[in-house]
Amino acid sequence: MNSSYDELGKRQRAKKIKRIVSVATIVFALTSWYLFTTGLNLVPTLFFPSPSNVLDTLIQVRNSILQHTLITMIRVIASFLLGSLMGMVVGLLMSRYQVIFALLEPPIEALRPIPPIALIPFFILWFGIGDFGKLLLAGIGCFMVMVISTIEAVRNVPRIYTQAAQSLGADDAYTYRTVVIPAIVPELIAGWRVALALAFALMIAAELMGAQSGLGFMIMVARRSLNTPTILLGIIIIGILAFLVDRMLNLFANRLTRWTERTN
Repeated sequence: MNSSYDELGKRQRAKKIKRIVSVATIVFALTSWYLFTTGLNLVPTLFFPSPSNVLDTLIQVRNSILQHTLITMIRVIASFLLGSLMGMVVGLLMSRYQVIFALLEPPIEALRPIPPIALIPFFILWFGIGDFGKLLLAGIGCFMVMVISTIEAVRNVPRIYTQAAQSLGADDAYTYRTVVIPAIVPELIAGWRVALALAFALMIAAELMGAQSGLGFMIMVARRSLNTPTILLGIIIIGILAFLVDRMLNLFANRLTRWTERTN
């Protein structure tokens, strides 16, 4: 009993220390930013705007920034969900059926090293600057991540799990559905987080190259006029959004894998 209380106390102290360090890091970053750009004037605001410049820009263009943010978020979430779902389905099929694995493994391995960003010029040529090309680009990135993550997760399932189910009379399909798939969920969480970060990166890159809306488009327009406060504001918003969505995904993963012990 005492050991359980000690372990609980250690975890609570670790979480408290983690929060303190996180807050201290943010305060240090903001203070350094202010000192370098305003307090000590070490960096010209043209090259790196001050906090007050960024805040003024946020107040002035808050309505358009909100619109661009919502558009980018919808695109990112849609591409992440579609690409990740397709990747997991294909990964499961490849893991279960050797024929499908032999058919799809060569093209996937050939395409996997190619950065999706390299496809942007072709996607603009083929699909224009509409949403379909951007969703497809980010979706391909998520798809590739989740295919590999799913295949590796299935390979790492201990054989004793499937052997125990089959010894109790479960057929292959039932074993796969009730044993293998639940067992791979904890390992898929890392793949989801990587795919989500990649969806943000690819979507912003696509919006920078060719778009009429979104945070990437906003940054591109600001770049043409050397509007560095808007550029930095867009970068900050992207970072905050990615962090918040990742936290939400992590909370969802914790609830989905309540039977496992995960450290945050």
